Amino acid sequence: MLQSAAVAGETYLMAALVASGIFLLVFIAISFHLLHETAAALLGAAAVLLTTYIWGHFNPRMQMLTFDKAMSFVDWNVIFLIMGMMIFVAILAQTNIFRWLAFRFYNANRGKPWRLLASLLLLTAVTSALLNDVTVILLLVPLTIQIALALDIHPFTFVIPEVLISNIGGSATLIGNPPSTIVGSHINASFAHYLANMGPIALICMLALFVVVRIQYRNDIQPAAPEARASLLERLAADSDIRQHDILLKTTIVLVFTFILFFAADSFDNIPPGVVAISGAALLIAWVRPDVDHMLREVDWTTLLFFIGLFVVVGAMDNTGAINWLATQIVHLAGKTAHGAAVLTTWVSAFASAIVANIPFTVAALPVADSLTQNLPATGGSEIIYWALILGADLGGNATYLGSAPNIVAVGLLAQAGYRLTFRRFARDGLAVTLVTLVLASLWLIIRY
Repeated sequence: MLQSAAVAGETYLMAALVASGIFLLVFIAISFHLLHETAAALLGAAAVLLTTYIWGHFNPRMQMLTFDKAMSFVDWNVIFLIMGMMIFVAILAQTNIFRWLAFRFYNANRGKPWRLLASLLLLTAVTSALLNDVTVILLLVPLTIQIALALDIHPFTFVIPEVLISNIGGSATLIGNPPSTIVGSHINASFAHYLANMGPIALICMLALFVVVRIQYRNDIQPAAPEARASLLERLAADSDIRQHDILLKTTIVLVFTFILFFAADSFDNIPPGVVAISGAALLIAWVRPDVDHMLREVDWTTLLFFIGLFVVVGAMDNTGAINWLATQIVHLAGKTAHGAAVLTTWVSAFASAIVANIPFTVAALPVADSLTQNLPATGGSEIIYWALILGADLGGNATYLGSAPNIVAVGLLAQAGYRLTFRRFARDGLAVTLVTLVLASLWLIIRY
């Protein structure tokens, strides 16, 4: 029988190095466009499993990750959440609701691009704090693409800031994104206690994002001439009629029910969001009875397969101790002060989350945060290390599109619309916001605690 790569707590260095090497090759293949990101992730997952079963047959210490163990590292809650909400979006798209909303948004903001972008970012930030940020991106990015195209502005200019502020807004509350929920639950933080500690710095970082975006896109967003605005308004109005009102009504009813269940999940033994989303989608399919073949073709299976492959590759690093080794370096470098440890935790977590995705790193780093909190005299039982871990994981997720689930989902939605967002382009825009917000977060930790 295949054994875990870590037997009786011992980590095998060679397995950890090979797992890290596989991830590095996947990362390079994606970064330099050597392979499509989904092909690279699936090839990496295959390399992990084949190494385990073939090389591991001759050397048990190379059994990095068995198939059953690999499936346990796939966050099926995220997969089913994305799949369920994609089904909602696919059925909603049949009603032309996104173009109708784009027309209304355009009218409300008088066709002024900066006002439109500010409105979209504010809407994204608020909803990301109240709902899972992946759900928010799935619902808002299709609308945002329509608005950008109506303004003759490249969709990247609107979508990238929207994704970045979603990650920041999600850090404001306990339910906004997975790292917040993971750490908040670990320290038994109430919703109000979490909000009091993370809400203010999240707001500061969101304001900073507005400033950075204004500078970054000053040449990309220009007001259209009055004649062009009139033409755009006419074009939007011509194709903004709601179609299939009965489907829209049924979808709205089920969507409201689904969102209520998202909020009430704690009352029913913490129903996972993925269960809520896929249950709502199944109910909607049964009620609306759409063309299932057509609807399933609208689901972005490419993104879902990318997630699965990436989870397996990162799972190999976790199972062999590579991620834990990275996390424990914080303990050795932290020094003897709480502030020093907190700032280092923030930056190391951000760097790691930009590379290996923030969910698995957050889980691996929790024992390290416990150790720092208990062993640094200056902390005095303070939660500063946990807040630092959340800030690093959430803000660092903005540096690359591998950093968080909303980033990857947005890339998939853009690809469906015919716009391929490259790793380099996302990093170009996301890195500036990441660095500015990390500096602000570090100052906040020093001053506030």
